[in-house]
Amino acid sequence: MDDTVFEHSHAVQAVTEFFGTDKDSSHDGEHLTHILALPLPVVACFAALLRYLREFGLENTLRAQTSFQKISMAGEHLLLSGTTLRNLEIFQNQTDRKLKGSLLWAMDHTRTPFGRRLLRHWLAQPLTSISAIEERLDTIKELLSSHGTPLSQLHDLLNHFPDLERGLASIYHKKCSTQEFYLVTSTLGRLANEVDKLSGTVEVRSRSVLLKKLLLELPQRLDPVRHFVSLVNEKAAREGDKTQLFVNLDEFPQIRKRKQEIEEVFMGLRDHRKELRVVLRSPSADYVTVSGQEFLIEVKNSLLHNVPSDWLKIGSTKAVSRFHTPYVVREYQKLCRLREQLKADANTEWLLFLGRFGQHYIDFRVAVTYLATFDCLFSLATVASRQGYCRPSFVERSQLEIENGRHPVVELLMQEHSQFVPNDTKLCANGRRVMIVTGPNMGGKSSYIRQVALIAIMAQMGSFVPAESAHLGILRAIHTRMGASDDIYHGRSTFMEELTEASAILRTASHDSLVILDELGRGTSTHDGVAIAYATLEYFICEVKCLTLFVTHYPLACDLETQYPGIVSNYHMSFFMHDSTEGEESFQSVTFLYQLTAGPAGCSYGLNVARLAEVPTPVLVKAAREARMLEELVRATRERMKLFTDIWTLSGEGTTDKLRHLLREALVENELKG
Repeated sequence: MDDTVFEHSHAVQAVTEFFGTDKDSSHDGEHLTHILALPLPVVACFAALLRYLREFGLENTLRAQTSFQKISMAGEHLLLSGTTLRNLEIFQNQTDRKLKGSLLWAMDHTRTPFGRRLLRHWLAQPLTSISAIEERLDTIKELLSSHGTPLSQLHDLLNHFPDLERGLASIYHKKCSTQEFYLVTSTLGRLANEVDKLSGTVEVRSRSVLLKKLLLELPQRLDPVRHFVSLVNEKAAREGDKTQLFVNLDEFPQIRKRKQEIEEVFMGLRDHRKELRVVLRSPSADYVTVSGQEFLIEVKNSLLHNVPSDWLKIGSTKAVSRFHTPYVVREYQKLCRLREQLKADANTEWLLFLGRFGQHYIDFRVAVTYLATFDCLFSLATVASRQGYCRPSFVERSQLEIENGRHPVVELLMQEHSQFVPNDTKLCANGRRVMIVTGPNMGGKSSYIRQVALIAIMAQMGSFVPAESAHLGILRAIHTRMGASDDIYHGRSTFMEELTEASAILRTASHDSLVILDELGRGTSTHDGVAIAYATLEYFICEVKCLTLFVTHYPLACDLETQYPGIVSNYHMSFFMHDSTEGEESFQSVTFLYQLTAGPAGCSYGLNVARLAEVPTPVLVKAAREARMLEELVRATRERMKLFTDIWTLSGEGTTDKLRHLLREALVENELKG
């Protein structure tokens, strides 16, 4: 695109000309004033966008006031970055990138394409307004008891809807066929009639403010559509015949005039039959149509002597010959021209008709949005009807208090095989706001922290949640650093990707965020990894002061509970150890209990995972021996650190004697171990 498009003078001229072309719109002047009042770079970008959309005939989208929305940094929605959406498997699972296994899969019971798109939007941008969330929850509660009521009839009606949202856009941009136009408008008309029947009942019985608003405004928004449906011939619309499309030609004078001219030609041709019958001496002579050729005069070959010499022979068979008289030739040519003109006139009137329909586009689009909202609310009501789901409650302060919470997706996937183990969560900005979670590999740590985040997202989108109870504060953002992946194309290692994500969270997280860090620092050496994990977590504790879930295998990170009592808590996913044998070898086997328990885990039991992965026994035996040696070395190092810490804190008389005594004990202990 040429740089001149972004010049201010060029941009102002382009915008002014665009909003000055529609003489029928009374709002264009307001739109123009609004656009020109925007910052200069925004006006320039608007002009560039206008030029780009014009290449596809879509520029009229920019005439709608609803196409403009100010981006607010005040936090009208819960911020979920692309990384968070991916890590929490909101729209697709991380195994095969498909829908099954995602939160959307678990929650999507919508019946329309536009409802499904809105549900995706709700999931990507949960609410931060308690009143708006409660409004949705109130509606869901009412829908739960709507079986057998007029509301359930509306829900059933959604089963048969085409994609009204895209259909309306196609009509608005004059890209639709007559078939699509009739399908969309007749569906909207039928809907308007159904909602008219419901509105009175709902106004009396419904206690949901949102439900009343949707059902009472829908008929008003859809009212103009009945007029447009009444103007269209259903049969012609289905066949795509624009020349016969319109029923009342009083609103289409050009088509009426052209059809009158065509009718005059037909009348002349009908009158011409009298002359033919006299010439051919046949009272029953009439026109025939063969292979698309109209107004043919068919004469038996035995009577060809009656045919005047100026008749034009069109074709013949063994029995008959077919002719056009000079009058028929002349009038038929005129008729063909008029028919072509009628097609052109009908197409022109069709575009004007779509333009008149487009003047109501905003109302119709809002109506479809209301329908999509209905669809989403019914979908959330289906979710709420599941066993063990509760209505969340909200408080102003930042907190997550969940009793017996469950993972909404894993629970569904496990339904046929086993029962999901629920866990509690208690985080509060004014108290313990950091949970350090340790435990065996495959013990359920990552599933647990995902579960907490998903429950928060579901609650803030206005859904019931899988828990016995949930008392939540409003979160402004959820940040996650999970998994291991590289970016070979850009030359970024796994560790670089890990730290880039962590760095972004450190810069953007605030006190009303939920931060989830899963095994930060594992992509480098142990010493560097421990240092990065420890320093990062301490920064969140002291500087950001947000709710934090920190999964780690580094024991040193667990020491932060002692350093920050009342703020940091250690937890681990519980397990059961028992001795097992395989051939001549004996080893300790781990049974996962998946229960969150207070206190740090003593070991990660990675060898148990190696055994489950069927690593050869000689390798496991060697690994177990090396693990014991390393554990003893680490234990000795930690004891020496404690020893020198104790020495450092000694004071008063006898310090030298105490120092000698402690060193002697350490030497004796090391000799015994050697």
